[in-house]
Formats: sequence, structure tokens, C-alpha cells
Amino acid sequence: MKIKDLLKKNVKWKSHPTARGFFYHKHDEKIFLLRMNNFPDEVLYTVINGLEIIDIEDKPENWELEK
Repeated sequence: MKIKDLLKKNVKWKSHPTARGFFYHKHDEKIFLLRMNNFPDEVLYTVINGLEIIDIEDKPENWELEK
């Protein structure tokens, strides 16, 4: 799955246990990372899937971040 596909899905991101500001989502044995950046100096989020990296300004409404 590519990040562009993930943007359209309902995703529950879990807080990373050791890296503050990171969340992860496991799908079909792949782990996607969501990093909260230094907003407003940078875009709000970066989604990482191996070498595929995409910055996004807003969290899609169908995504839920664990607190």
C-alpha cells in the first residue's frame, strides 16, 4: 500500500512507545510512521513508508491519533 492510499482509509494511529511525536500504523506487515513536525515552522505531519515520504498539512478526518 502506498501513502496516497492510506490517506483515504480509516486509520487508528498508535503512539510510538519510545519516540515522542511519532505514531505508527501496521497494515499487511508494513509499518507506516506519522511524525508530528515543528509546526508552524514546518508542515504539521510527515508520513513515512520506507523511502516514500510525504508531508501533509492537515490530518485526514478519517484518521484517529492515540493520546
